[in-house]
Amino acid sequence: MHPFVVTWRLFWLLLVVLPMSGCTGRVMPPAPAELSQPLDVYLLDHGRHASLVLPVEEGGMVRYSYGEWRWYVEGRRHFLAGAAAMLVPTASALGRGVYEDVTGPGDFSRLAPEGLIRTYPLRAEAWRVRALQRRLDAHFSGEIEPVYSEEFGLHFVPHPRAYWAAHQSNLVVAGWLRQLDIDIQGIPWYSRWRIEPPQDAR
Repeated sequence: MHPFVVTWRLFWLLLVVLPMSGCTGRVMPPAPAELSQPLDVYLLDHGRHASLVLPVEEGGMVRYSYGEWRWYVEGRRHFLAGAAAMLVPTASALGRGVYEDVTGPGDFSRLAPEGLIRTYPLRAEAWRVRALQRRLDAHFSGEIEPVYSEEFGLHFVPHPRAYWAAHQSNLVVAGWLRQLDIDIQGIPWYSRWRIEPPQDAR
């Protein structure tokens, strides 16, 4: 890559992306009165990245996580690899773990072997939860064999949208929450979250 391109992308990272790292994502779930069939969903904070846990209709829980392929699947975690992943769009991965015997937050340490800082319970409309789950599961229905990671307890497949600073794990999880009609304000670039009470509970 031409040095000018690298320099310009580094400038963009310093000017735009790094200020995001200090921002907090304000999570505003819908009011209980707006939910006709509420389901409990869970935002998991692992320190630097987040994942989402949804209830499985047949029982148990399923966890989804998004990240850079080389970082999460191949284990390339040195500084240069991390900087390159921020500056230049690279291959991404979608992770999924299905846990039939996990029924609630008290068991979540079992589905997050990389560590769990905090669990945020939320509620969303059931049809939105099922629709999001179908969209995410569709990535696992192709011919590509998922790659299992013991470190994360997840099976990973390639994701069609590239990973970089403006499309990284926490921003993707925030996007999933928005698909559940859970409003996110701010930029949780470093997995900093603050749950706001529903409007009718304030």
